[in-house]
Parts: sequence; structure tokens; C-alpha cells
Amino acid sequence: MKYILIVAVLIALRLFVYPLVRRLVATMMLRAGTRGALEDVGAKALANVPDRILLVHQKLNTWNPGPEVVRLCDPLFSNGFQEGGLYSIREMPGMMVRFMIKPAECVVAAVYLSARGTWLELFTHYQNGDSATFSNRAAPGLDPRPSHPVVHAPGASSADLYHKLVNERPKGVFRPLMTEDIGPAFERAYAEAATWRKNKGVTAAEVVQVAQRRAG
Repeated sequence: MKYILIVAVLIALRLFVYPLVRRLVATMMLRAGTRGALEDVGAKALANVPDRILLVHQKLNTWNPGPEVVRLCDPLFSNGFQEGGLYSIREMPGMMVRFMIKPAECVVAAVYLSARGTWLELFTHYQNGDSATFSNRAAPGLDPRPSHPVVHAPGASSADLYHKLVNERPKGVFRPLMTEDIGPAFERAYAEAATWRKNKGVTAAEVVQVAQRRAG
């Protein structure tokens, strides 16, 4: 869930981070002028990030998921997950997300499909409003939102990522999500994360980190 906002920020950063950062990061010296220029890059990127998103339900019976989606989904179904629905995201053309749920363990799985690739995110919500997310993508270089940790396990299989979440997610009172809860909860979580990120901004250090990881 959190990665959708990160993807939006990363896409926006691509519009501004080059060629400026290619010149500035080469020296890796955040002098006052350089820092200001990088922070301006972050501000311009955030201006292009939507404040809210709307999920649009899609028909699964007319969808050809492809082998990568099957590879991620089948082990989760074998571990007791149920179908949660397929959606497009109105504000992000080309982005699709398929949800699966395991209410008994308060876990939601989201498989994302876009031009940037296919990846898996597992998350748990807590009764106090916190969340914990486990992703099989590499960390993007942006700081996580407080009380909403994101654990990155690049390349992890869906089964391994699921067991990692169950064993390592923070203790607390979990909040189960049913199929009908997923859309509203996902949209609300994105809006809250977007508000936090826009209030915080993207620091010069974060812009450098994003550029370095993209270049690497």
C-alpha cells in the first residue's frame, strides 16, 4: 500500500531529478546552494503527486495475469489467502493491483503490475491506525512514515515474504480487513501517506539517495 505513493513520488522525481542531479550528485557535496536546488527538485516532484487515488474495479474473468503474477499469487492461495479483487488506479494509468486477504491473520497481499515491473506487498493494519508493510522490492531511498514501517526483502518469494511478515511484524492489536474493506482502506491510507509526505517534503538527502539507487 505504501509503495504506491512511493512509486508516484519516484515517477515524479524522474521528471526533475535529471539532468540536475547527475551534475550535483557527482560531487556528493550538499553545500547550501546545492541543498536548495535538490530540495527544489523534491518540491517540484511532490507537486505532481496526486493527493488522493480512486480504485476502479476490474473483472478478473477477462484478465490474463501472466506468469509473474501467477508465480506470486499461487503460493499465497496455498497458504490460505482468499481473492480480494483486481483494480486499476485512476490517477496512475497503466497501474493495476490485485488484492488477496487472509482475515484470520489480518494480512492483505497486493500484487502490483505496471511498466515499472511486477512486485508484491504484504501489510497489516493495527487498531490504533499504525501499519506494517513488507515488500519484495528494494528500498527506494525515501524515509518511511513514522509508525508505518516498511521492510524490504528484494526478490523474496511470496511464501518467504509472508512468513517474514508473520514472524517479524510489530506486536499489537491487529485490524482485520475483509474484501469490502480493501478499497476504502487502501484509498484512505494513500491519502494519509500523501498528506504526510507533502507536509514533510522530500529532503536533499532523499533526492540524492533516490538518484544513487536508480543509478546503481
